[in-house]
Amino acid sequence: AVNYFIDGYFSEINNTIEILAANEEIQNAPWLDVSERQRVLDLLKSFTEINNNISFIYAGYRNKELLINDYIPPEGFNPTIRPWYQAAMDVKPLLSTGVPYQEIKSKEWLFSTSKALYSTKRGYTGVISCDSSIETVMSQLQNTGYIYKSSYSFVSKPGGEIILHPNTSYLSDNISEIMVNTLDLNETEGTLRYRINNKGHLVFYSRSRETNWVIWTVVDENEIIKAIILQIAFWILLTGVLALLLGLGQSIMLSRRFSTPLFELRKKVKAIINGTKEANPDYQYPGNEIGIIAREVALLTEQELYARSRELEQLNTLLEQKNEELKISSAIDKLTGLYNRRQLDSDIERERRQALRHKTKFSVIMFDIDWFKKINDKYGHQTGDSILKEIALLLKNNLRSIDIPGRWGGEEFLILCPQTDLKAAEELGIRICSVIANHHFAIAEHITISVGIAELSEQEDVDELIKRADANLYTAKHQGKNTVVATPKKKS
Repeated sequence: AVNYFIDGYFSEINNTIEILAANEEIQNAPWLDVSERQRVLDLLKSFTEINNNISFIYAGYRNKELLINDYIPPEGFNPTIRPWYQAAMDVKPLLSTGVPYQEIKSKEWLFSTSKALYSTKRGYTGVISCDSSIETVMSQLQNTGYIYKSSYSFVSKPGGEIILHPNTSYLSDNISEIMVNTLDLNETEGTLRYRINNKGHLVFYSRSRETNWVIWTVVDENEIIKAIILQIAFWILLTGVLALLLGLGQSIMLSRRFSTPLFELRKKVKAIINGTKEANPDYQYPGNEIGIIAREVALLTEQELYARSRELEQLNTLLEQKNEELKISSAIDKLTGLYNRRQLDSDIERERRQALRHKTKFSVIMFDIDWFKKINDKYGHQTGDSILKEIALLLKNNLRSIDIPGRWGGEEFLILCPQTDLKAAEELGIRICSVIANHHFAIAEHITISVGIAELSEQEDVDELIKRADANLYTAKHQGKNTVVATPKKKS
């Protein structure tokens, strides 16, 4: 019963903090104007008013500002050094649940449930937190001893440190200092027996799913033994039946009123976030306060997730467009619109491997414009750029569909000729040489090119192939320009 109470008590608070931490205005409150900050305060106030277990909801920021309703912090108050703030930052982006701390003005002990605020623009900006009274949980622990007079309950952290106990002298002690037994607190629940001053005790412990606390219930062993000896079998049986029925009724009541709606909400929110099918889609929330809040939280989650999904889709589309543009721009020469040298290097290596693998022919045609430097000096670089563009257009219009033209650098061009031997490449080079020589450019000069051609030989690498084409181009220059030179590789 205590475990159900604590789970139900903190599940509602945890869900509230998760919703508020996702609010962009709360994440960026220090940078909002007065009206926007007031809207944030009104939102915090509305969540406080709908939950009687919440004393305050507030947000502290890395610039030491505190956003809170109906409370004036003491002079020099710095939220970033408070336990609730540091606990949330230590476990970010997870939720910090049920951290006990002492209020700085009233000295009242409170539970703080908090979560670090993360803004996509500014990173971690602060912490959203809410306070709930320790007295509420303590009263539930103290009301559990109705079966055995000696029974009492207390709460510890997973590591064994006691944080709630009817006897305050045990606070901050460790379970191992009280119980001799070696405990495995990784178990969800269990029972054990220990002795203090020759007095035996029986203990039942279970772990809270919402806070990860360990809830302990202790009873004197002698009280149980005496009850068994003194009671007649009939009364033992009757008491057991009544206790079972009462416990079952209380469990069902608590489950229907508090736990089940919250557990169903938790499963629904998880299904929405993960995009999976709900385990119990036909479940109807009850008409009480818990059911109303659960329905509102589920609706808010769906709306927020839909909005986030749309934003991500738009962002992905934009990124794909930018990636495609970058991919194209990195492969294309901006002036001519042909492939640049970087892309040509990649394509030459690819075509070389295919030619060797399939045992097909592969040739390259390298040419540059004759007397291009004189043209630039005489007419200017803009005219030179115009000639380069015209030659690029002539290549696009006169090459075969399988040929891959590109600008090698400056006034130098390179054409990849897949499935083409030296003779066919030479014929293509002669045709290109003729097309350019007979074309009427925008200047009075007669534009010609010199061409060098090389065919890939077996096991030849790219550098050797390009060097042979470049050497043939050099020969064409010395033979009077406007010439095509295509010589096979000399046999070693």
